Formats: sequence, C-alpha cells, structure tokens
Amino acid sequence: MAGRIVKDDIEALRTQADIVAVVGEYTTLKRAGRSYKGLCPFHTEKTPSFTVTPDGNFYNCFGCGVSGDLYDFLMRIEGLEFPEAVESLARRTGFQLRYEQMSARERRAVGERTRLVAATGAARDFLVAQLYAEEGKVARDYLVSRGFSRSDAETFELGYAPNRFDAMARSLTAEGFGEQDLITTGLVARTERGGLRDRFRGRLMFPIHDTGGDVIGFGGRVLPGLDYGGFDPPKYLNSSETPLYKKTRVLYGVHQARSEIVRAEQVLVCEGYTDVMALHQAGVGYSVATCGTAVGVEHLRMLARYAQRVVLAFDGDAAGVKAAERAWEAARELEGDGQGVALDLRVLVLPETSDPADLVTEVGAEGVARAVAEATPVVPFVLRHHLAAADLDTESGRTAALKDALTVLGRESDPDLRREWARTEIAERIGYAYGFVADTAARLGVQLDAHEGVAAGGGSSGAQRRGAAEGGRTAAAPSVTAARARLERAALRALLQHPEHLPVEAAELTEEDLTHPDARAVLRAVRAAGGVGADLQAVVDAAEDDRIRGLLRALALEDDPETADRDVVAEVVAGRIRRLLVDRVDASTRQLREELARLSHTTDPDRVLAVQRELAELQRRRRSLLGQPA
Repeated sequence: MAGRIVKDDIEALRTQADIVAVVGEYTTLKRAGRSYKGLCPFHTEKTPSFTVTPDGNFYNCFGCGVSGDLYDFLMRIEGLEFPEAVESLARRTGFQLRYEQMSARERRAVGERTRLVAATGAARDFLVAQLYAEEGKVARDYLVSRGFSRSDAETFELGYAPNRFDAMARSLTAEGFGEQDLITTGLVARTERGGLRDRFRGRLMFPIHDTGGDVIGFGGRVLPGLDYGGFDPPKYLNSSETPLYKKTRVLYGVHQARSEIVRAEQVLVCEGYTDVMALHQAGVGYSVATCGTAVGVEHLRMLARYAQRVVLAFDGDAAGVKAAERAWEAARELEGDGQGVALDLRVLVLPETSDPADLVTEVGAEGVARAVAEATPVVPFVLRHHLAAADLDTESGRTAALKDALTVLGRESDPDLRREWARTEIAERIGYAYGFVADTAARLGVQLDAHEGVAAGGGSSGAQRRGAAEGGRTAAAPSVTAARARLERAALRALLQHPEHLPVEAAELTEEDLTHPDARAVLRAVRAAGGVGADLQAVVDAAEDDRIRGLLRALALEDDPETADRDVVAEVVAGRIRRLLVDRVDASTRQLREELARLSHTTDPDRVLAVQRELAELQRRRRSLLGQPA
C-alpha cells in the first residue's frame, strides 16, 4: 500500500461496488424481494439464513449473527485488514484508488519494500523453475516420497535451490536486481573477494508469504542423497531477519490458510512446513507453522484477526510443555494489552516421536479433525504435566505440588475456570478436598471463591454491574419479557424498513418507551442520525458499537410477514408504534392512580383535581392512539 487511501475514494468505492457480485464468489445467492439469500459462508448450515441487500451494500446472517458492509465481508472472509480490503475491492472492480501525499521518508520506505518484494518474488519464480528442471529431480523425488503431488507443491509455490555456489545470484543480477537489494533480502551474501554467493544451496525451498501474499522470506530443507561436499549443513535454514522478514511476526502458510481459518473459526499451529502441507492435503486447511521460533505475542495478535480458537500441535515432552507455557504467557500478555483480545488457547498432544504429518497418516483427516476438536485447554495441559513430574507419594511432595499447581493456576484470568480447574485438575488429581485447596489458594493470594470476586469488583453484584451498563437500571428494575422484546423488535424493524409509513406519533418515541437495552441503543442511533426516516447507512454509522451495527443491519433485513401485504403495511406499522405509546400512557395512568389513592380529598383538594384531570387526558390520549371514539 502506497500511503493512506483518500477517504472520499473509500466511500465512493463502498457505494459503487456490487456486494451481490462480490459475495456471489463465495456463496450462491438468490433474489428474495429487495434482498438476496444464500448459505452463510462463515458457518455450516442447510437452510439459507445469509442475506445480502444491494441497498446500502451490507449483509447479515441470522444463523451465526455476523453482519457488516462490503469491506467487513472481505475482511472477515479473507482475513484482511481494512486497507487491504479496500485495495482488494478496488482490484476486483477496476476502481482507481488515490493515496494521500507521503513524506520523503515514507516514499523511501515504500520504495525499498517495492524493490525487495520484487526481488523475493523473482527469487521464488527462479526456484520454482529449478524444481521442474533436470537438476530439481532430487527435490521432486523427495516430495513424492513424502506423499506430496505437484498440485501440493504448486499450492505452496515450492522450489529448489541448485546445489551451486551462485546460481540464484547470477540469475537475479542478470534480471537487473541490485546487489545490495539482494543482500538486504538475505537471498545472497557478499564473499571475502567481493562477489556474491547464494545463501540457500541444494535445498527444497518453502517461500514464506505475508498475509497479503507477498513473498517475504524462505525456508530451505536439505535433501537426502545430495552431496554437500563433506559439509554437514543444518537440516533447515530460514531467512535471516530483514526489513521484510521478522520471524516473530511471521507464520508459514497463513496466506494459504487464512480464509479457511475464518470459516473454521480456529487455527492449528504446528512447527514444520511439511506438517502444514500434509494437514492441508488432508483437508485441515486451517493449519500454519512457526518459522523456527516460539509462538509469541505478535503471532497470536495476527491469528486473533481470523479466529479466537488457537490449537497448538506440540509434542507431549518437556520441550512441548515449555513451548505451551510460553504461548500461554504470550496469550495473557496479549489479553492484558488493552486491546480486549482473549484467545481460547488449546493443545493437541501428539504421541512421542510423532508430528502432525504422521498423525494424518495414522488417523486420517477425520481423526485429525476429531483430535483438534478434543484439544486440551492450555491450563489443564500445563497443570497435568506439572503434576505428572511431582512426587505425589509423600505428604511433602503433595504439598509442594499443590503450591506449584496453584501458582500456575493463578495466571488464569477467568475466575470460573480457576474454580473449575482447582477442583478437577488439582484437588482430584492430588487427592485433597476442594476446601483445603481453596484455603491454600487464599493463603497464596490465588482467588477461587466467588464472593472474593464481588469484593474485588467494588462490592457490586453481577446483576448490578449489568444494570449499570444498561443505562443505570439496577437488578430491581422490571425485567424485559419475551413478548415485550418481540414488540420492540417488530416496532424498530418497521421503523427502519418502512419509514414512509410511520405515523406522526413515531417522532414522540423516546428511550423510556423501550425496556430492552439493545432496543434503546438502536433508537439512540436513529436519533443520532437525524431522527425517524434517516438514511439507513447514516443510522448504522451512528451506532455506538459493532454489535449494535450488526443488530441494525439484521433489523433492516429481517423478513416481516405482517408487512408483506402493501394494503395493510401502513396500518401494521402505525399499530406497532402506537402500541408502545399506549404502554407509556398505561404506565403513567398507573402511577397517577397510585398517587390518587394516597391523596386526601380534604387536605389535598387541588392536587386531587389536577390528578383527575391528568387521568382524563390520558384516557383521551389512549383512545386516540387506539383509534377509538373520544
């Protein structure tokens, strides 16, 4: 991306693009009135619940609840960031984007990236060509021995680095790439005599892509039977750190896997390039691998853009446990950085001496999918291995194990999970009563009891905190009945779908006429956008958060059988709005009657008369709203 996209272009593209054409590339859509319907591309379903409306270019799924505009769709389905989604849509539609003016420093940075990406892309093309040349037969034979086809190799753009001193360097410089740029990419290195030598020689090559598909680095594997001239090279060699390639921020296969990760709502992280290929071959297309480093915060931050459930395919030995603990530490750091990212981190325990590719061979695609579904949450996984290494045959050993386990458990942020795992993973496994475990936890400063959470929260109950979040109503406030919620939803649906049929009384609606907090938020958005009859996109933009924006889109798209008949739509719409106002009148009437019952005709004659007049006026108002004679 060459700088910030001009805002007017973003809005123009949003308006001009055809959401039906774009979404139609992912699922079949059929017209249904003003909208289009199809099977949701984000979850498995048999009955279409996914709706797209060209009016406003937005979508909503009534099955899984996702919604958004065209950019939201591309971000979700392709795992893109917002600027990437805008550029992707522009490429699809032929829209020419403009970019804001950049500083000289920004231009230099963009220029360098352009040159380096061009060099790594050319290197990839060279390596692919070498794989299918005569010299690449040794690499092709290795792939066949591992069960991989040419199609598998093409999916991941595999190549072969010739077992020669400077084959790539000669080829790329002949194409016009500058020597310093090739050195900066880590593809070649300067010799003592000032020439260039290839960094990768005699290796099966795995291009590493960023999420946008650019090649930013490589991994290379030595090949059995190849003569390395008496030198014993490392089995795997990865690109060195470059302006493009940062191993703590890179995951192999993420470009190929991201759309499947989004669909599966989970990602499987392993440690080997061929593991990823074998898993994809078996239909587990939501698999990626680290590039010779531990799972860190930036890895998890990237994955959180696509899915919340992250499964680690690690060995069950001490190294695997340590890797899982490091990943858990990274997940806790990510959760605590103020961005609100909370991952469901799990571990798929592999048998000793097995890797994910072996698991595919042993249990097949269905077995792998089942193993992923049954993966162990990271905290029980770590606790079990700590206890497995403890001495539980002596009292001193059990005491030490309890303290160690509770120290581990104290890192878990969810109090409900802490209590559950204290019972099932610590008390039951060590053989202590839960009460004793809870007392020990309290002495160690590990919170288990529910009442401690109330104190920590400032003395307010969960119900009171929810009430405060819903506009200050406490738990003692009247509850929202199902019938009332249905009425409010129907009224707001009519307000959004049929503004031309709203009665004049619709302008009188206030938040106090609605009991459900979501309904109040919807009405606030309508008011903020200019009031009843405001443009739907303006209303969506005025919503206070993404959840309410999704609700607004859902209300605007929901089928409404009662308003299908054009002859009665005005009557139905007016009836719903007036019903809410009638309820307001009835509530006021009850309050006045209660007051009247407390008043004395002797001591409060003026107030009695005033209340009686107000009651009479309310009754006239009620009859008017119901269309009854005055």
